Amino acid sequence: MIVSIGIDIIEVYRIRETLERTPRFVERVFTMRERAYCEAKGAASAQSFAARFAAKEAFLKALK
Repeated sequence: MIVSIGIDIIEVYRIRETLERTPRFVERVFTMRERAYCEAKGAASAQSFAARFAAKEAFLKALK
C-alpha cells in the first residue's frame, strides 16, 4: 500500500469562467446542498466552488 500526501490547487478564475460559460457544469459536478452553500456566499461563490472542486479532484486521485 502506498501512503502519500498531496495537494490540489485550482485557479479561482478558471472556475469562475467555467461557471459563466457552462451553467450545466454546476449541476453535473456539485450536489444541491453544495450549490446552495456556495451560492449563498455571494461574491465569494467562485472561491467556494473552486475549493470544493479541488477537494473532489484530490479525492478521486486518491482512489486511483
